[in-house]
Amino acid sequence: MIGKVIQGLDVIDIVTIVGKKNRKYQAVLLAEIETVMDKDSDDYKKIRKVILDSYNGYTRSILRLIFGDDFE
Repeated sequence: MIGKVIQGLDVIDIVTIVGKKNRKYQAVLLAEIETVMDKDSDDYKKIRKVILDSYNGYTRSILRLIFGDDFE
């Protein structure tokens, strides 16, 4: 897949916005889970890891889709 050209947008702005949205959604989701689970439990720690890994993977896939595979 070849990266798409988005005219008028700064690459750093895109990465910053996507990163902020990623962290916001992670925080909201984890805060909601903390209302029903003890955050010191092993189950919560496992769920937290899955959520963080999944969101970070999703964010990387968005950036890869926009910028191509050779973007770091």
